[in-house]
Amino acid sequence: MAKHNDLKSAVIVIRHNDLNSAAAVIQNGGVLIYPTDTVWGIGGNALDKKVHDRVIKAKNSPKDTKLIWLLPSMNAVKKYFPNITVQEKKLLDRKRTTIVVGGIGVRIVKTGWVNKLLSACGVPLLSTSANLHGQKTAESWRRAAAVFARKADAVITGRKIYNGTASAVLAVENGEVKILRGSGGIQIR
Repeated sequence: MAKHNDLKSAVIVIRHNDLNSAAAVIQNGGVLIYPTDTVWGIGGNALDKKVHDRVIKAKNSPKDTKLIWLLPSMNAVKKYFPNITVQEKKLLDRKRTTIVVGGIGVRIVKTGWVNKLLSACGVPLLSTSANLHGQKTAESWRRAAAVFARKADAVITGRKIYNGTASAVLAVENGEVKILRGSGGIQIR
C-alpha cells in the first residue's frame, strides 16, 4: 500500500496487484474504490449496513437507494439468495448482467480483478458506480479518488482499456423479463 501525495484526497492508494490489502479494507468495514467488470465502482462488504450507509452518503444518493451485490459464483448466489428462480439463474449466466433477486441487484463476476478480490475477501461486494448521484461515472482511479476525497478509505490503481458502461439490469416479474438498464464494460490491466 502506498499513499500518493499528489491526490490531496486522504484516500489510501493500493496497487491493483495487492489483493490482500484491498481485501483487508473490505473485511475491516472500509469503503473501497475499485475496477468492476463494467465501470469504476465504490463499495465494500455487502453484509455491513454501515458500509451501505457510508456509500449512499458519499454519493449523495437517496437513502432508499439499492446497491448491487457482486458475487463470484452461482453457489455464492444460492447461499445468500436461496429462493432464486431457475429463470433468474439462467439470466445471471450472462456477462455483465445484473438481476434483481429479492429486491437486491445481483451480478456474478466470474473472471478478472474483481473476481480475485471477491475470493480474497470472502464476502459479497457491495457495488455502485463511482460517481456522485446523477453525475457521470469516474473514468479513472485518480478521478474517482478525487470525487470521493475523505469519503472512501482506499482506491485501487488501474487503467481503463475502453469506455465502460454500467451492467444491464434485468428483473423477472410474473415470469416476464423486464429490462431496467442497458449494458457495457471495461477491462483493467
